[in-house]
Amino acid sequence: MAENFERLYQAYGRFVILMGMIAGFLTFGIMWLIDANALMRKLFNEPVTGSLEITEGALVLIIFLGLAFTQRRRGHIRVTLLTRHFPQTVRHLLYIVVLLVGAALTAWYAWAAYTYALRSYNINELEWGVVTFVVWPIKSTIALGWGLFSLQFLLDAIRHMFVAAGHLEPIAGDEV
Repeated sequence: MAENFERLYQAYGRFVILMGMIAGFLTFGIMWLIDANALMRKLFNEPVTGSLEITEGALVLIIFLGLAFTQRRRGHIRVTLLTRHFPQTVRHLLYIVVLLVGAALTAWYAWAAYTYALRSYNINELEWGVVTFVVWPIKSTIALGWGLFSLQFLLDAIRHMFVAAGHLEPIAGDEV
C-alpha cells in the first residue's frame, strides 16, 4: 500500500514541480517586461503598453502557483524550538496534525477563492487600466493555487503517517 501511495505522491509531485516551473518562467518574463518597459520609457519615452496590468496578473500567478511547490520542497518556515524536545512519537503526531490542519485551512481558502472567482466570472468583472482584461482567470488561479497547496498538505500528512509507521523513508526536510 505504501508503494502505491508513493507512486501517487511522486506523480503529484511532478505536476506541482511543473506549476513551480511555470511560476519561475513567469518571474523571468516579468523581469524582462520590467526591463523592456524601463528601457522603452528612457530611450523612446514610450513605455510598454499594459506592462503594469500584465505584471499585476503575473504576480498573482507566481505566488499562488508556487505555494504547493514550496511545500513540496519543504521551503516554508518551520519553527521547532519547542517540539524538538518532545519524544519522537509525539513529534510525528504533532507534525501530522499540523499538516492536516494546514490541509483543512487551505481547502477552505480554495473554496472561498473559488466562489469569489465564480462571482467574478458571472458578472464578467473587468480590470480597467491602460489595458482592460477579465479578472476571473486570475482569481481562478488563486483558487487553484490554494487547492494544490491543500492537496500537497494532505498528501504530506498521509505520507508522513507511512514514515512514522516505518513503511517509507523520510524525504529531505521531513525529519521531525
